[in-house]
Amino acid sequence: MASRSTSSRGEERGLSYQELLEKLNELGLEVVVTKDDYSRATRRVKKLIKALLERAQEAGEVGPTLELTREDVEYIIYRLRTIYGDARATSIVAKLSDALRRMGS
Repeated sequence: MASRSTSSRGEERGLSYQELLEKLNELGLEVVVTKDDYSRATRRVKKLIKALLERAQEAGEVGPTLELTREDVEYIIYRLRTIYGDARATSIVAKLSDALRRMGS
């Protein structure tokens, strides 16, 4: 059986304890994990933790967030609705209205 390359072994391993602490810090997750507890975790659990943290990081990097109040969005909707016959304005109004409904629930 051929031996696995170093890079493929690196993909299969979980995070080291230091890497775990760094990832948690980067994501702003205030989770206390002791080195002893983490060292007792199985390789599969460490791989799962690594995958979850990577997904969380990707989700956080989707794009910048807008710091708009509900009133800001309502005003934008109001102003866009005054533009008649503009398909793009209508589309934006629909998206903003959906966002407001989700915020309200």
